[in-house]
Amino acid sequence: MYLTAHRVRRIKGNKAEVGINAFLHQHLESDLPRNIQFDNEEIVEQIANNNTGKLVAESTDLVPGGSSVLSFVDIVGGEDLDKERIQDFLDRMELDIEGMHAPIIKPAPDLAVRFGIAYGLKGHEAREYRALTERAMRLFESPEPPKWRSENPWIVIDRKITDIQETFSLSSETAKNLIQMHNEPWVPKRISVEHGTKIVAESMYGDLIQHIAPVITGLTLEQIAAQGGLILHDLSSQKKIKWPELKEL
Repeated sequence: MYLTAHRVRRIKGNKAEVGINAFLHQHLESDLPRNIQFDNEEIVEQIANNNTGKLVAESTDLVPGGSSVLSFVDIVGGEDLDKERIQDFLDRMELDIEGMHAPIIKPAPDLAVRFGIAYGLKGHEAREYRALTERAMRLFESPEPPKWRSENPWIVIDRKITDIQETFSLSSETAKNLIQMHNEPWVPKRISVEHGTKIVAESMYGDLIQHIAPVITGLTLEQIAAQGGLILHDLSSQKKIKWPELKEL
């Protein structure tokens, strides 16, 4: 089991949006070594970074992807953990937060927790810890089905990269499906962005796909999520990336 919550920030125009996103993942028996022990500090990083498992629930204030992480809590353990055991462990760990420098890792035989914050939140460790763990436990107790990270996206955006620019357009199959979906005359759009412009824009506004996708699909981000998200197809390398989690397919 991997349960995580992040306080994230996204720059949108001249304003900064801030919220908490939480995700719950499950592991099959074959996903992790048999009789795994969680009293190793490295196990949190190994699971959080390399073996998250299957996403089964999420609760998001901001669209995942393209945000900077201000603080986080990662909770890993066996699938048989109950909320009382997790909550008791989190409550006891909170006593260690004050006066300690994040990131902090607290391991035990059946679970482990990692907590960290950005430099700008130094001095607010306890407040952040409580906010993140409360959000994570709400999701654990009342799982909300994944909205943004469905397993089966069908919207495909082709990306063509040249020496000068990147061009984004819909795949032919996606264009046909969206033309049928829209109830009014609709023509798929194409967007080209010079490399220098893209670098500057992403430094100001974050991941550009969240801005490009609604324009060329004619759908809101919420509607794209309802269709399973999207796939970004690099025509040069033929690599396919699932967005918004930026996972290679």
